[in-house]
Amino acid sequence: MSETYSASKEDLFSPARRAAFFAGGRPKSEAALCAEMARLAYARKEPEFGFARNQILQVLAAIGFSDCQFFEKPTGPQGQGSHGFLAIDSANKLAVLSFRGTDADDPSDLMDDANVIPEPWLGSGKVHSGFAGALAVIWDQVQLGLASIAGMRLLITGHSLGAAMATLAASLQLPAALYTFGSPRVGDKEFVSALESKHLDNHRFVDCCDIVTRVPPEGFWGYTHIGKPYYIDLGRAIAQRDPSDPYICKDQTSAEEQYLLNYAWRVGDVAVRPLADHAPINYVWPVSAAPAGI
Repeated sequence: MSETYSASKEDLFSPARRAAFFAGGRPKSEAALCAEMARLAYARKEPEFGFARNQILQVLAAIGFSDCQFFEKPTGPQGQGSHGFLAIDSANKLAVLSFRGTDADDPSDLMDDANVIPEPWLGSGKVHSGFAGALAVIWDQVQLGLASIAGMRLLITGHSLGAAMATLAASLQLPAALYTFGSPRVGDKEFVSALESKHLDNHRFVDCCDIVTRVPPEGFWGYTHIGKPYYIDLGRAIAQRDPSDPYICKDQTSAEEQYLLNYAWRVGDVAVRPLADHAPINYVWPVSAAPAGI
């Protein structure tokens, strides 16, 4: 593992297991803060799935967040199901709502991901039924939490399934900004148009070949992404690009070729780059190194 990229299976499938959260202290940019908050949402009480609350509280306290509210599916066996937390920095009147992404060991998460049939969304288009269901089971809890931070600047974030839940949450409670990492497509054009009409400050990060950002396929049941991606290229630089930009296709081809030579054959590494690029740490590092304003 280098300083800028990880091909490790552990970093992909157990993102919090060996993580040194906020190793450099509190980030200066909101994007970097949210990237690490999205990874922190994976911290759980192994082998159970409930939040590792003490660990999360200690991490947050070290960077100036005085309180945290946890949202978990109340009936999930061994803590399975949807998870989110609301980190609160009272001194700076800032709150970050972060949703956990897919846990490969949690069958309820996998079922949510697989339920791709779209369903109506509050009169504004259609969305992925599995993602909608994942948010619904904890939304009442989330609403109570959000009611307690009135007047604070709210950021919403998440990685993978958590990014999809964050996007849906932003359509219900407009945040100051939405930061998503490795997000799948969430809804159709009508849903996207309705959300964009609210002038959402949207930052959707895509790590190079990340396969999750390509599903469900464009146009399949009308699915489409929100806005242009902040694309993380082979050199780990970030720029907001049009999805049809020829540069992206060329860069992804080069990245996959390089991966075969440098990583695919190593024990403990993910076999293919489109999966390895989805690891949360591969978002944290480049976003943290990027200049402020992204």
